[in-house]
Amino acid sequence: QSVQRVQKGNHFPTPRSPASPSASGGSEKEEDLPSPLAEEPKEKHFKIFCGDTGYTYEAIFGEYLRGARVIDIENPYIRSQHQIANVVRFCELVVKNGSVHAINLTTGFDDEIQRKEAENRFQNLASSLIEYGIKLNVTYNEHQHDREIRLENGWKIKIGRGFDIYQKPDNWFSVGVNDLELRPCLETIVDIFRID
Repeated sequence: QSVQRVQKGNHFPTPRSPASPSASGGSEKEEDLPSPLAEEPKEKHFKIFCGDTGYTYEAIFGEYLRGARVIDIENPYIRSQHQIANVVRFCELVVKNGSVHAINLTTGFDDEIQRKEAENRFQNLASSLIEYGIKLNVTYNEHQHDREIRLENGWKIKIGRGFDIYQKPDNWFSVGVNDLELRPCLETIVDIFRID
């Protein structure tokens, strides 16, 4: 556990900023904020240690969403309420990005009851997204195992735990419940690379 504390913060984000962390690990200043002429994002490969904080979806995904019109998500384990809530959080980031027109999600289910519950939640999310001009398409594949996100702008993001990177709070009235930048993470590996 002491090793995790020593290494914590040496990998990816901790500063509170709308900009994504720089690849060099330098301080985040006003000139680093995204702009229409922002630099092309770099490939990243890093490990999130158990208990690390600062890893919001915006910090991990934000700069790679620029210019993407279609997002393909493959994750067989988006079934329970908290897993679908994580997809909603990701979709909120996509809405703020402004360029995406379609999200194609492929996931799985354990039984028909679970599938029907998930379908109802996805229908609610689809109705909400269409108000922002984004179409959500959900398909089911019982044989799928990998978790990845493919962006139409040429980036692929693989996270060992998919969207499910946060620890469950000890109670729902503690710091980190709403602000995920303050929520401790579960251990996982993140690989972001170009595929075109």
